Formats: sequence, structure tokens, C-alpha cells
Amino acid sequence: MREVTRKTALGVAVCAGVILMAGSVSAKEKRIALKLGGQYCGFYLDDVKKALKEVPGVQKVTFNSTQDKVFISGSKLNPTDLISAVDKVKGSSWYCTAETE
Repeated sequence: MREVTRKTALGVAVCAGVILMAGSVSAKEKRIALKLGGQYCGFYLDDVKKALKEVPGVQKVTFNSTQDKVFISGSKLNPTDLISAVDKVKGSSWYCTAETE
């Protein structure tokens, strides 16, 4: 009976450690939302995603096209760098802009 209690305590300790480690990893991750604008930008979201993925630290890019927003997740994100990357996305008759909310 005493052996079962030790194994249970060890199992609980391991689970708690995993939960704490997972919490510390997500605490380092940052999430930034940007409002998109620009003529026809909504048609070129793949180009916006590609430009954002090239910014150091960006891990995930998701869109909410009904609200013209992009959500960027990653570590050590700098909003100025993200906005600059989006503002450079343009073509001959279209362009994209971004701003923080």
C-alpha cells in the first residue's frame, strides 16, 4: 500500500512539473493583433502571411477577414517590424497597410 502511495505522489509531481513547464513556454509567446487596410489587400492575404513569416520570431499567422485583422504569435515580436512587413506588401494596383489596435 505504501508503494502505491509513493507512485501516486511521483505521478502527481511529474504532472505538475509538465503543467508548470507548459505554462512557462506559453508565457514567452507573445500575440499581436494588427488591423489591415489598403486597396484590395484582402485579396492578397497569402502575400501578407508570407511577409510576416519572414519577420524574426513569428511562429503563427492567422486572419479574421471579416474584421480585417491579422493575429501574429511568436517570441520577441516587435509591432513596428510587423507593420513594416505588411506595409511593404504591394502590387501594381493594390497595397496593404497595418496598424496596431
